[in-house]
Amino acid sequence: MIVSIETPVFKGGWLQRCIDSVLYQSSPHWRFSLLWDGGDDQSRRILEDLEQRKHPNVTVHFGENRGIARARRFLTEHSEGEMILPLDDDDTLPFNAVERFLAVAEQKPWSSVVRARRKFIGEDGKIVEAEPWFPFGPRQYQHGMVTDLFNHSQPYLIRRRAYERTSGWEGFEDFHYAGEDCDLYLKLEEVGTIELLDEVLYYYRIHGERASLVLTDEAAFEMWRRLADKTIVRLGLPLRRSNDKVPYHYERVPRTDPTLNRVDFVIISDGDASRISVERIALSLKRADVADDAVRVVTRDGARHLEEGLRETVRPLICFLDASVEIDGTESIEILLGLMTELEADLVGPKLVNEDGFILCADPGFGEDRRPASAGAGEFDEGQYNGVTNARWLCEKVLLLRREVTLAVGGIDPGYEHERTAMVDFCLRARQRDFKCCYIGAVEFTSYGSDVVAYPEADGKRLDAKWVDFPHLFAR
Repeated sequence: MIVSIETPVFKGGWLQRCIDSVLYQSSPHWRFSLLWDGGDDQSRRILEDLEQRKHPNVTVHFGENRGIARARRFLTEHSEGEMILPLDDDDTLPFNAVERFLAVAEQKPWSSVVRARRKFIGEDGKIVEAEPWFPFGPRQYQHGMVTDLFNHSQPYLIRRRAYERTSGWEGFEDFHYAGEDCDLYLKLEEVGTIELLDEVLYYYRIHGERASLVLTDEAAFEMWRRLADKTIVRLGLPLRRSNDKVPYHYERVPRTDPTLNRVDFVIISDGDASRISVERIALSLKRADVADDAVRVVTRDGARHLEEGLRETVRPLICFLDASVEIDGTESIEILLGLMTELEADLVGPKLVNEDGFILCADPGFGEDRRPASAGAGEFDEGQYNGVTNARWLCEKVLLLRREVTLAVGGIDPGYEHERTAMVDFCLRARQRDFKCCYIGAVEFTSYGSDVVAYPEADGKRLDAKWVDFPHLFAR
């Protein structure tokens, strides 16, 4: 992998030190792009000299002052490399920054951002002992929305394929296009995870000309307010911000009751082997006046088919149905919809039994090895698991969720081989963002397929590595 190090240039005072910190990286796997964006004369002279050296890994651009967000967008659009590392013209990298960032990015391919620590330096480059301005820890959420928007700072490594799933660098025109970093952070965590690397891989220079002094605290508070409100709208979250200073709190607003005509159905098929079952489900839905364009069929192919199905849906609610599940009318689905409203839940799933009345999946949880496990699996169903619980995950064979959940968590991680582990991961991500996940045991579906899951070893390793720092999500 190649890291694209990207620097908009305005000031020349510390630019050479910034450049040198890149040129002498311990890893050769980097490219360096700089844009002179209408800066001072000293910075232009330094860049002209750098360009004349014709370093094979360095590209220099010259332009007029367009603002920080648009300068960053230009650099990202005109660069290559699987990873993007923003670097300001007055800051520096330790010699091993690229090496360490790449190592973690390769270990955690599901990440959209790898964030490390920084230290402050003075004008002379010496360490300045000071408390961090922003937290270094997992982001906090309420009802799916970020509460601590200020919890981000350089350095952060961005996966380009995640960046390309967002609208990119954007800032506020009335603040000279600042606010681009916080905005992009919000968008990136909607398509992947933010992984923390507890090492100092950036030196932030404190001096009297830094941009944050021009911006002011009040401007930062105003931008955070706007970004919170903008994100609520983008995700379609039924929330309103209830205070003006971070960390934010959100209150729910009334949302339209979930009804059958607001649901997209994703039927999971085994191909020709389950064609008759798929037709039976489709016919049953059609009899209940479910529109033809609300029913999609995807062929089972690891976790990828779940993500494929999600991407094809458009309605406010999504229901996964496995072709092995018996659907005779839509009464059970309509009961799930009603209970979803009553419980103010975001994801709901029923009990699953086989044709002989034995439990396949009820009150899903985890075993001591943190592998997905079902309560009562193999027991005869006598109503012992008819209650409602806050579930740790829900079975992919019948699962109903609100669209804002998938928008907030970036959909299904296609890196899993088995659909069960992919859905477990999806539910963990939803719960991490404070979405409510409910098992509703009084609603029962019959499945004519086997529910014995042999979890691939690679899936177990991925699940463990991804969630090792969040043991509370596995606890009842």
